Amino acid sequence: MLTPPPAPPHARSRRASVLAVPLVLLLAGCQTQSAINREPHTGSTTASTTAGVQEVVITTDQSYRFKPSTITVHPGKVRIVLKHVGTGAPHDWSLQDFPADYVPLVSAGQTKSVDFIAPGPGTYKFVCTIHVPQGQTGTLVVLPN
Repeated sequence: MLTPPPAPPHARSRRASVLAVPLVLLLAGCQTQSAINREPHTGSTTASTTAGVQEVVITTDQSYRFKPSTITVHPGKVRIVLKHVGTGAPHDWSLQDFPADYVPLVSAGQTKSVDFIAPGPGTYKFVCTIHVPQGQTGTLVVLPN
């Protein structure tokens, strides 16, 4: 049986180039793609107090961000109101390390809330438990008395 002669060097490098081009384009497409979790966290607010309850309204939407993303409260009773003002996936709100401080899933157009006693002074992280990989997090700052 006859075997074909080896391809000349310039033909082999051309084949390698043809194979490399789709790979480079694929990788370039991934690198230039806008990642949701690169969007900045924006806004801060201090809770307003009505009838002894500090209340903060947080909005969320398809951007996988809480607005505002930084909330300042004083020790005492806090009400977090989560309002889904966009479209797409539902979101929840959970104060990490405090499982009872949780707003259940809110779908587009819905509003739900939770009341809890603020933990001791410090800085705490809150998250959407299903969208942490997309960076849907925020900060609760509890001031000293």
